Amino acid sequence: MNDYVVIREGKATLKVPNPMKYLRQDNVYEPAWAPVFYNPQQTLNRDLSVVVLATLTKTFTKRSEPLLVADPFSGTGVRAIRYVLEVPSIDEAYANDLDLEAYNLIKENVKLNNLGEKIRVFRLDANAFLYLLKTLRKSFILVDIDPYGTPAPYVDAGIWALRRGGVLCVTATDTATLGGFKFEAGSKRYDVKLSRNDIPNDVGIRILLGFMARRAATRDRYLEPLLAYHEAHYYRVFVRVGKGADKALNMVETQLSYLELCLTCGYRDYVQSLKKEDRCPVCGGKTAVIGPLWRGSLNNVEFLNEVKNTVGAEYQYLSTYKRIVKLLDVATSDLTHLKLYNVQTIARFLKVNIPQLSKIVECLTSKGFKASKTSLCYTCIRTDADWSDLVDCVKGVET
Repeated sequence: MNDYVVIREGKATLKVPNPMKYLRQDNVYEPAWAPVFYNPQQTLNRDLSVVVLATLTKTFTKRSEPLLVADPFSGTGVRAIRYVLEVPSIDEAYANDLDLEAYNLIKENVKLNNLGEKIRVFRLDANAFLYLLKTLRKSFILVDIDPYGTPAPYVDAGIWALRRGGVLCVTATDTATLGGFKFEAGSKRYDVKLSRNDIPNDVGIRILLGFMARRAATRDRYLEPLLAYHEAHYYRVFVRVGKGADKALNMVETQLSYLELCLTCGYRDYVQSLKKEDRCPVCGGKTAVIGPLWRGSLNNVEFLNEVKNTVGAEYQYLSTYKRIVKLLDVATSDLTHLKLYNVQTIARFLKVNIPQLSKIVECLTSKGFKASKTSLCYTCIRTDADWSDLVDCVKGVET
């Protein structure tokens, strides 16, 4: 059996570890066992990133500088290669992996795709790679941080390597840590106060964005989330990074907060400072305080509509095209600037059956409030309604 096989992904031809050699007992491929990491289950992640980059390049109409992208955890080189092959306006990609076998495989794959003139390959620690490029006065419109595990140690360098208006893409596979299931580890890793909660995916993404925002602010940078989503075992966020001390301070003051929530009745509210766990004003139960986290919108609807146009016009060949369109449709309808409530928690406290979420949304909007469902929690809704109105709707539409 061959150690490597040649596959196609997007427009790239790639030599990757033979998945048949790294099967678990249940006959499922385990990419972490392979000598070089390549996960075919992450094709959606990579396809969507290509489309986001293509959309982003259209905002850099003044070509005073070359359009560069950086991939610090390149593995097989798939991301860097696809960025150059499938986004023609990209001038150069910088691919890096500390592992010697990965480094050699990247060079093979670059040659296989005839991209020796457009992709530079490095073998360095990811942070050393990004800081080196900064000292060489290379600045990037996109830096893609896709490590195995936590991205926390690499956020600083990623932000520093971006040019004004560039996008930092971050994948986090430590979802249990970010979401509060492993709250002690998460508290240390992301310098926050975490606890178990009933909206772990929303909390996890907001903790990640809050961490990134605080790191950006130390360099007088500010963030604008473009897209955040949860898929299978990971979180993925795309943030545009701007420069300016005043805007960085405004971001910290207006977009970062703490979330106080009660797991007894489901009540929650944002608070501006970390305080001792208190008693719920609704039921008297003990509350948990989580943060600091990002309280603002997770998605930029205007940008995502442009991404929709781009994928429809230029990228229908992608194997995950339909999934991308569905993901974007869901993201643009999700009112992510509103508080998220778990209806299951509320219904349990009220001792009623869990109503259909669509009926609760309809009830709230009929009262003049904003409300939406979310892909981050299938028993949750977002709304700006008062607690009493939300409870009335949960009671009133009980099935």
